[in-house]
Amino acid sequence: MKTISILLALVNSLAAGLVIAASLPAIQILHPASSLWNATKVMASLGIIVVGILTWTRAGRLEASPNLFLLAGLFLVALGTASAVWTIHVGLVSGILKNQMFLYGGSLMMQGASSIWCLLPAESKSDPT
Repeated sequence: MKTISILLALVNSLAAGLVIAASLPAIQILHPASSLWNATKVMASLGIIVVGILTWTRAGRLEASPNLFLLAGLFLVALGTASAVWTIHVGLVSGILKNQMFLYGGSLMMQGASSIWCLLPAESKSDPT
């Protein structure tokens, strides 16, 4: 699961970088509502990149706090779920469903779940009960 977590951390961090690159030029001072939405996307993307860096440092055997790692995994699971729900909402309101957001939300949820799975003790991973 650690390998999956590392791979998804790389993919999600690169996708978050693309979101930042697309959102920064759209921030305009004269349009505060759209600027707030773009600033929120930039902050969430920065959070995803920070969690990706945390995943890489933990995989490199550098000690990171397990509590911080648990919170980071829960953040990704919640953000992935929120992006899937938001995609459904936008699809119902506008009639345009963006399938790539389902993939990105699922990727965030998988990275968060695999990160949390890596925190479990070895004996509880093999025992299905």
